[in-house]
Amino acid sequence: MKSKTLFALALVSGALNANTVPWFENNSPLIQAHKNLLNNDLPAMFSSLVEVWQLEKNRALAPHLNDILVQSLAVDCGKSLDTRTFPEWIDSVVVRRTEIQSPGRDTYRTTVEVTTSKELKDVTMSQWVSKVISNDDLLTEREAVNGGNVYSKRYNLNSRLPMGLYRVDITSRDNTTWSSWLLIGEPNSTIGVRWQSKDSWNIEQSSLLNPHCPLPKQKVSLYDYIDGAYHQLWNQVSESDYPTSIDTSTVPAGRYVLAVSMNQQRWQGPIIIEQSQIINKTYDVSVEE
Repeated sequence: MKSKTLFALALVSGALNANTVPWFENNSPLIQAHKNLLNNDLPAMFSSLVEVWQLEKNRALAPHLNDILVQSLAVDCGKSLDTRTFPEWIDSVVVRRTEIQSPGRDTYRTTVEVTTSKELKDVTMSQWVSKVISNDDLLTEREAVNGGNVYSKRYNLNSRLPMGLYRVDITSRDNTTWSSWLLIGEPNSTIGVRWQSKDSWNIEQSSLLNPHCPLPKQKVSLYDYIDGAYHQLWNQVSESDYPTSIDTSTVPAGRYVLAVSMNQQRWQGPIIIEQSQIINKTYDVSVEE
C-alpha cells in the first residue's frame, strides 16, 4: 500500500512546477499532510489538510489537496480520517450533494441529514471562513424508522458546491452542540447515468470502483403529479446489474416524471458523504404500452 501511495504522490508532485511551488523546503502543514499520508496516519493527515485549507491563500493548490484526499480514500474509504465518535444523542450524520439534470436545466442542492434522539434547534453547514453556502435553505423533521427523529437541512444552490473546507454544526433544543470539519472534494465521477432514448438510459463507468467503499446505488422512480405535488408511484433500488429501462406493464396510462439516480458514498470518520446524480424527465405511458 505504501509503495502505491508513493507512486501516486510522485505522479502528482511531478506534474507541478517545483520552481514556483517550493513545498518541500519547509515543515509546512502541506508537507505534514504528505508525510502523514505516506506514514498511513490518516487522522493526522486530515488535520494537516484542514490546517492547509485554513491558512493557504493560493487557490491553485485546491486540485492538489483534492488529490491527497482522494488518495487517502484508497485505504478504507475515509473511515480512518477522523477517529472521533458521535455523542450519545447523535446516531448518524449524512452530507448529501445532489446534482439534478432536467431537460434544459441543471439544479444543485446540498443536504445535511441528522438522526438524533434529541430535539434539534438547528443544523448548519458553512464554508470556511463562516461563509453561508446558500440563503435558500429549509430545515425539516420526520420520525426515524427505529425511533428518534431525522432532521434535514437542505440548501438549494446556483452551482455545484466547490471543493474546500466546511463546517457542520448541530445544536439541540437544550443548547447541546456538536460540530465537525468537513473536507469536500470534487464529485466522484467514476460512474454515472445519461439518457439513451425516450425510455432508457446508459450506465457510464470511467474507472474502477474503490473496493473499500459501498457499491454505488441506482434508484429508479416514477412520480405522479397529484393535487399540486409529486407523489412517488414506484421505485426500484439496485446495487449491481443496474437496469437501463423500466417495465410499465403494471403502470396506468398517464404522464409521469421518470427519475434515475446514481448514488456514491464515502466516509469522513463517522460521517457519511454521498454524491448523487439524478436525471429526470417527463415520461408518458400509453395504453399500448
